[in-house]
Amino acid sequence: MLIVWLAAGFGPVACQSGEVTPTPEPLATFLENARDLAADQQYNEAVRVLEQAADSYPTSARPLIQVGQIYLQQQQLLPAEDAFNRALARDLQNSLATAGLAETYLRQSNTLRSLSLWKEAATLDPELPGVFSGLGRVYLARLEFDAAREAFLEQLTYHPDDEATWFLAALSAPVDNKAARDYLAKLPADISESLAAQRDYLAATLDSVKNRSPKERSQAISIAMVQIEAWPLAIYALQIAAADDTASDAEKAETLAFLGHALAQYGRPALVTFRQAESLDASSPLPAYFQGIYLRQQHAYGVAEDMLLHAAALDEKNPAVYIELAKLKTEQGFLSAAEEYYMKAVEVAPDDVDLQLVQANFYAGRSYRLEEAGIPLAEALVEIDDKNAEAYDLLGWMQFLTGDLDEAETNLRRAIELDPQLMRARFHLARFLEAQGQLTDAHQAYQTITERDVTGAYRASAWEGIYRIEGQLDETEK
Repeated sequence: MLIVWLAAGFGPVACQSGEVTPTPEPLATFLENARDLAADQQYNEAVRVLEQAADSYPTSARPLIQVGQIYLQQQQLLPAEDAFNRALARDLQNSLATAGLAETYLRQSNTLRSLSLWKEAATLDPELPGVFSGLGRVYLARLEFDAAREAFLEQLTYHPDDEATWFLAALSAPVDNKAARDYLAKLPADISESLAAQRDYLAATLDSVKNRSPKERSQAISIAMVQIEAWPLAIYALQIAAADDTASDAEKAETLAFLGHALAQYGRPALVTFRQAESLDASSPLPAYFQGIYLRQQHAYGVAEDMLLHAAALDEKNPAVYIELAKLKTEQGFLSAAEEYYMKAVEVAPDDVDLQLVQANFYAGRSYRLEEAGIPLAEALVEIDDKNAEAYDLLGWMQFLTGDLDEAETNLRRAIELDPQLMRARFHLARFLEAQGQLTDAHQAYQTITERDVTGAYRASAWEGIYRIEGQLDETEK
């Protein structure tokens, strides 16, 4: 005799049944299968398995925590938030679910809510790996640098943590070269690829300034943080450099210009800082250049163009200014003028292949002068470097747009072969396959993007492609 709970809510009712409810697989089996699928980048299937586990074990938070972690890995923040909230509904005191929700809010830039949750997670389980590192990252995002340092140090009192160690190295670098190097030396060899790249970048920067004055080291470290767009760390280092009373007016102007840029890109007020930089050194192009970038991003095109032209007049050999002017003209729809600025940038830096790749992106992205200029440029780029996946992708896409279908497919597949994580190339190939009526292959190509696009740049468009194809297949079956 089975006990069945009626949906109407009248309580348990005994009833006879000839069927026996199958015993679900052990929860550990579900979780292990999902981990294997996620490791193979079959994220959608992993989530399906975990949701099945959540249904089979309605009191366990573990499947839903794992769902949230997968969505976090894919940068799908709203589904991640939902999964962690569902986990907490089952276990309100679960430190791992609390930390997952805290991380989700941090990535949504809701630092106040994230801070509260990271503190709660640390209180629930101070031994939870990385919990104080998470707290430190929130403080860093809020530009509360002393609190961030204390949190990272607190993390190391429990057990070694690679992330906390790297952040402590970065926070030490502007003021204590030796301490920064000591922290970097503590990082093991088998760290994540992204953290290894950050370690190597900071180590190379420290090497480049080891024989320079503390003032010069501080400024170089801060500019290095700007170049990798680590805005809170850049602001921290630049504020230290800006407080140096021994710097000349020209040095202070450069520091303040970079500080204004970092503040503006981080969404903080920056105009006063730019004005201070201009007043200290009217001959510097940096304040005008960085203001031009900010104003272009705010769609204040007229004043942005004035700023960028002023910067170009002060530094005629700087290709970056012409690239910004080209972007501005592109956004305004003046493609001929944009092309002229791209050509000017390449003219002043003819050996910079990256600039030519940016120009090729312009032609491909706007479907502008493909046969006359875009395709020849992309062909030249793959001649220069036959391992350049982006160049093959742009070449294949422009060939598709101009009807050279055989070459298009060959080059798009070559791009993916060179860089399987280049989602733009995968999206272009999916579009190509769909246009050729190869709907099954196109559907699979779009599906792969929904699984592997951890940046989310092409995921929504890929889902649109899937729905489009499924609609066509449904019509065919009618």
